[in-house]
Amino acid sequence: MCRKFVALLVVSSMVVLSSVPAFASDDSELILKILIKKGIVSQQEVDEMRSEIAKERPAIKAAEAPKTLEDRVAGVEKDLLSKVGLDKLSSKLKLKGRWAAGYFNSQKNGSFPDGSFQAPEAKIQFTFLPDDINSIIMRLNLNNATFNNLDYFYLDTNIMKLTPWEKSPFTLTSRIGRFKVDFGEETFSNNPVESMLPSNSAANVAGNDEGLMLFGKIGKENPLLWSAGVFNGNSGTGADNNWLKAFSGKLAYNIIDPLYVSGSYYYSGQLDTASSEMSIGGITAPPTNSLRWTRQMAEVDARYDFKKGKTLNPPAYCDSFAFIRLAYGHFIDTTDSISGSATKTDREGNYGFVEGMYNITKKFYAAARASVVGLNGDINTASWNSVTANRYERYSLGLGYRLSNATILKGSYDVNLERKTGSEDPKDSLLSLLVASQF
Repeated sequence: MCRKFVALLVVSSMVVLSSVPAFASDDSELILKILIKKGIVSQQEVDEMRSEIAKERPAIKAAEAPKTLEDRVAGVEKDLLSKVGLDKLSSKLKLKGRWAAGYFNSQKNGSFPDGSFQAPEAKIQFTFLPDDINSIIMRLNLNNATFNNLDYFYLDTNIMKLTPWEKSPFTLTSRIGRFKVDFGEETFSNNPVESMLPSNSAANVAGNDEGLMLFGKIGKENPLLWSAGVFNGNSGTGADNNWLKAFSGKLAYNIIDPLYVSGSYYYSGQLDTASSEMSIGGITAPPTNSLRWTRQMAEVDARYDFKKGKTLNPPAYCDSFAFIRLAYGHFIDTTDSISGSATKTDREGNYGFVEGMYNITKKFYAAARASVVGLNGDINTASWNSVTANRYERYSLGLGYRLSNATILKGSYDVNLERKTGSEDPKDSLLSLLVASQF
């Protein structure tokens, strides 16, 4: 038995050496034939050993082969995901963001009279997918290279996946947490990266708030888009100051393929003396001497694309031949109670803009916008974008150059006009030159 074991060991060594080109020789093959002829080992045993070695060799080579850069990156990523628990239950983590920085120079009454380099936009968004129904979104606001807050922190749930009607022509998603109020259209591109111009319209109506929103589509071919939400209404984070909540609602539809229209409504609820989360021309504070007040807003938007492309939003990355977009809104700030013998100071006004972009080439585009916000009545004033006036107008003209699909060079000049009886218009027009990117 011992002789047989030694013989098999010798045979296995011969088999290995004979199957490796660098070590193969006539002597090894001759030794194997002699051992078979003397009956020490059978031809079947030699063939079986060769077959087993052939099966194991690829795995051995793969284990011994040096790892590529992709293999090392995948290994590090797997190790990182395991440390934060994302290797469990098929969880996923997605990362995206945007960034913009450049040079700004205004007239003497503007924000940058001496010229200044600024980094006005920086956002990093994390999307955690614990399963195929829920998404948790958290976004860091790092504008001006400073951590400001978490402007997004919410949970999206695909409710239709919890019902038997998942494949119906209806969709329904819930969103709860802190997020952007779905009002108007500019609010989803009012930043230097996604807007076609570095600046926004004069009114720039927008706001983030804590609340619950339901949204979805009705139909498959050309669906009707809708959303409805309830929010705290008052500015800041944390507990609300009043049990009366804010409400927002929106409908949107493509009347014909290149023509998109939407209508939005917002009611703040009773705000007492707190500021509103929804800003109009920079104004969120209550009217003077107000003890209780509410804000109502309504807006209609329309957009028409010429030679409509695949990418529509955000506007800076639109590949349509050209587009024109317009908005008109009306707001009422109602004072229910005032302090002492003060006079009633309700605010009511209108705002709107018309803008357009023309893709000169795939790289170059030209853009322009005219916008206005103001109060009804010549004697009423408000602090529009930090300038006290009855009416605030902004006329913007700019060019963009796409360095890549993600990075754009932008330049624009904004002419700001503030109108108030008996008051001289401050010199605050602005030149903006920046580079913007998204990832």
